[in-house]
Amino acid sequence: MDKKKLLIVGQTPPPWHGQAVATKMLIDHEWPNWEIDSVRMAYSEGIDEVGKFQWKKISHLFALTREVRRKLKANPEMVMLYPPASASWLPFIRDIYFLMRTRSLARGTAFIFHASGLPVYVRQSKIRSWLAKLAYKNADISLEVAQETITAKEVFEARASLWCPCAAEVPERAPEGIRRSDCFTVLYVGSLMEGKGIMEILRTAKTLKDRGLNKIRFSIVGKWSDHEFQNECETFVAEHHLSDWVDFCGQLTGDEKWQAFFSSDLFFFPSHYRSEASPIVLMEALGAGLPIVSTRWAGIPAMVGDCDVVTLCDVQSPEQFADAIQAYRQEPKDSTSASQRAIEFFQGRFTPARFISRIEQGLSKAGL
Repeated sequence: MDKKKLLIVGQTPPPWHGQAVATKMLIDHEWPNWEIDSVRMAYSEGIDEVGKFQWKKISHLFALTREVRRKLKANPEMVMLYPPASASWLPFIRDIYFLMRTRSLARGTAFIFHASGLPVYVRQSKIRSWLAKLAYKNADISLEVAQETITAKEVFEARASLWCPCAAEVPERAPEGIRRSDCFTVLYVGSLMEGKGIMEILRTAKTLKDRGLNKIRFSIVGKWSDHEFQNECETFVAEHHLSDWVDFCGQLTGDEKWQAFFSSDLFFFPSHYRSEASPIVLMEALGAGLPIVSTRWAGIPAMVGDCDVVTLCDVQSPEQFADAIQAYRQEPKDSTSASQRAIEFFQGRFTPARFISRIEQGLSKAGL
């Protein structure tokens, strides 16, 4: 029996962020019922380019559109899987152009909404609502990574929908030789930008320092989004004498990243990023057996809110963050039991096999 054909359009690393990692996972998977082809989005090659206007992105849009049109014309039975834009004008307009030029050539369209907030953003403007109908209306399936109050299916009238949180690949055990230090290590992994809560990490460190605690270390792993914000954060650390509390570790990948996870005691993710959906780093932290302190924001509560080793706080609330971290530090639960519960929660929901299965289920549900 001939396999059906699926064209996956999306960003793969670099840069290293959740959507890119999830797209790579789909492309690399051996699909039993689908023949996979792909076209790589390359609007941003580094995290510092994400969300910023560059002339090269316009030329890439035209090149991407031509390549996708070429593949769809050559394969009229092909289904296209595409990740709609984040909730801002430039990527939104980019989608309008791209989808108006390509969707009619595909046998079917499956949208996977990695970024949250687009349905609300579209509804806030009559012009955007009209434009959105041209690009997004009546997809065969809406795969929604975040559970939002106003859903993509509702606004864009997809024929079917499915909640489809992403996945993470986590080593089954810690690399040899890794040991937690005597210092209580609080880990952040992700983009170093304001919306991800980096300044809130620093304010939380200052709060705990002011309370007279000691032997707590914040390891901040990731690449800076821009030099101005980097200078602001480094100035805060210097002014409040936090150099013994905070390490900016740079971007880590592979074994170095997993060493950071397995040598830490708690994962801290105080995000208020407007396009947050289902952060893969939270899955990675649970898979590594770490308790989590995060925020009641976007798709995070639906994703991990019912895990008993996750504490969710209000956004931009250093006192609440400090209370939660201090509770883990001063009154630790049975670490082996807590770690095991985190891993079991991850394995029950966020493995690559479950992610792929959800995608296949969605395509089948839509009759594609």
